[in-house]
Amino acid sequence: MKLHGRVTLATLFTLLTALVFYRYSIFDSDHALQWREPLDLKIYALAGKDVAEGGLLYDAPYIGDLPFTYPPFAGVVFQGLAALSADTVFVLWQFGTAFALLAVVLLVLRNRNVQLDWLTVYIAACATFCSLALAPVAGTLFFGQINIFLMLLVALDFLPKKYRLPGVGIGLAAGMKLTPAYLGLVLLFQRRWGAACGSMLTFMATAGIGFLLIPDARDFWSDAVFRSSRVGVHENGGAMAVRSVFHRAFDIDGGPVWILAIVVIVLINCAAVSVACARHNGAAAMAFTGLGACLVSPFSWFHHFVWLVPLLVLILVGTNRYLGPKIGSQAAGLISFLAMALAALPWLSQPVARSVSFYQLNNLDELAPWGTLLFSGAVVIYMAVYAASGFFTLRGRSRF
Repeated sequence: MKLHGRVTLATLFTLLTALVFYRYSIFDSDHALQWREPLDLKIYALAGKDVAEGGLLYDAPYIGDLPFTYPPFAGVVFQGLAALSADTVFVLWQFGTAFALLAVVLLVLRNRNVQLDWLTVYIAACATFCSLALAPVAGTLFFGQINIFLMLLVALDFLPKKYRLPGVGIGLAAGMKLTPAYLGLVLLFQRRWGAACGSMLTFMATAGIGFLLIPDARDFWSDAVFRSSRVGVHENGGAMAVRSVFHRAFDIDGGPVWILAIVVIVLINCAAVSVACARHNGAAAMAFTGLGACLVSPFSWFHHFVWLVPLLVLILVGTNRYLGPKIGSQAAGLISFLAMALAALPWLSQPVARSVSFYQLNNLDELAPWGTLLFSGAVVIYMAVYAASGFFTLRGRSRF
């Protein structure tokens, strides 16, 4: 099935692409499109160099007080960066991230049975660039983070119509950054028991490789993994896990209230995934579970929430598919674009929308504590609305 109003969608996404590029070009601070060595990417490269030389990963910080926070297997993988110059690493990593995000967008479209003709691929490419208007994507590129590569790995377990991975993507992603292990929840709801076992075996293999090749791997698994403070502090406005948000908004630092909130969010997440699986919507199940993992993790940065991209693509496709037969193709194209744009408002990046960006609202005293709650709270609300929709539509009939 083709998207309705593709000419309108292509026109609007072209204009948005031009606007995003212009806003970045006039932004007067550091941003994601600058030629620079991103901080986290530099740490990855330094860690890879240490591994290549037989050194330790967890004995000391790499830059300032910033340590290597990933499992040992990630250090093994980052060895590939050690032999390359900083400029080469930058180009390969940033362009690789962009192509990985485009691949995820295309996989979501195909998962929802959208025909990928040349105009639809053009729309997807523009949407990929326009995702720089979202703080998580802008932050991922700004810091040179691995988030989008991990999302692509996980997507290969869920989204292809044929030849999807049997849990291997989740296992590899979890071996690199633990949090994606939460997405195994979807495999359980899909009753893909073999894939669930495959993800666990793959993860165990990554842990084994880490023990074999990293001298201080035991330090990570026995100590560092339990100290979320190594990743960051809850006072930082960029920390968006529920625990961090509660700490800043209500001065609640863990304890029973936080645990209760986590239980409620997990239940909402499970309800949303259940509805998605009943509708055979693997893309929605993946997006909501990825976002749920960020919320319930002891610590998540705002740039970990890249799972918003597939969610917004689904909102566009679902609105487009629902309205197309009712109001005509081009009108459906216009309204579905507006629906996606409105849905994205809680997560705007600073270069594109400085005055209403998540960063500005998060730190605005006049909005306290609601500005602090908006970023993560909107995720919970969207998830809850989708879960509730399962009670009001026939299973399998929803377009989203």
